[in-house]
Amino acid sequence: MKQKGNCIKTVKPFLRWAGGKTRLINELCKFLPESFNNYHEPFLGGGAFFFYLNSTLTIKKAFLNDTNRELINSFKQIKSRPKLVLKNLFEFENSAKCYYNVRKTITLNKIELASRFIYLNRTSFNGIYRVNRKGEYNVPFGNKRYKKLVDVENIKKAGITLKNAHLSSLDFFQTIKNIKKNDLVFIDPPYTVAHEKNGFIEYNQNLFKWEDQERLLLFIKEVDRIGAYYIMTNAAHSSIKKLFKPIGSPFIIERYSVVGGGNSFRGIVNEYIFSNVKN
Repeated sequence: MKQKGNCIKTVKPFLRWAGGKTRLINELCKFLPESFNNYHEPFLGGGAFFFYLNSTLTIKKAFLNDTNRELINSFKQIKSRPKLVLKNLFEFENSAKCYYNVRKTITLNKIELASRFIYLNRTSFNGIYRVNRKGEYNVPFGNKRYKKLVDVENIKKAGITLKNAHLSSLDFFQTIKNIKKNDLVFIDPPYTVAHEKNGFIEYNQNLFKWEDQERLLLFIKEVDRIGAYYIMTNAAHSSIKKLFKPIGSPFIIERYSVVGGGNSFRGIVNEYIFSNVKN
């Protein structure tokens, strides 16, 4: 890992993602080791931290994973065929009529799937990914006003940035096979509990249960045993602090919550960072 020149412009995530870490980049960078080999993200989401690091550092290879297959397909198509994805995106309009027509459209074509996923993500309510019991995307139209629906140049740069990335859609524990000594693992799981509140986050219950948090503790212990570095974010909640006590006390940081609606809220919330990096 080497520092790139200051002339390198940071590539931004091409997806909006609830819980994305763009606003925490500066805090996360405080936990970076002086050097590391390969980079791993078992919970990719929008990939904000990966895009930032790969714009400012020379990463040998990145292993990016998420259980959301449509998300990973979108990254794969942006990596290999960004011009075709953009061509499809240009056919969409930022309107409720177009949104609901696209939302109900079923396709098996991987490029069309990627374009559909990116379009719905960009124009949906708060960038939330949610499906019903039939597996159908059911987030309403967001009425978000854009000067342009997508940043063409940024998507092209994202495709270039992804050239050194291995993309997979596996259970997070299966990604342990790729992790080696002195690698860096950034762990940003779907949050199981609301920040400093009691109870589960409703739309995450099927994505990441409490039992998955318990498996995550075992995963982190294995990462540490291998001799790799880890940085993990999680909700600031007493149950999380108690569960992960075996790996040490968390650092507490503040961020602005932008996911509103239902029982959630907008405002400043605390968040935990756990890490074995000694700086």
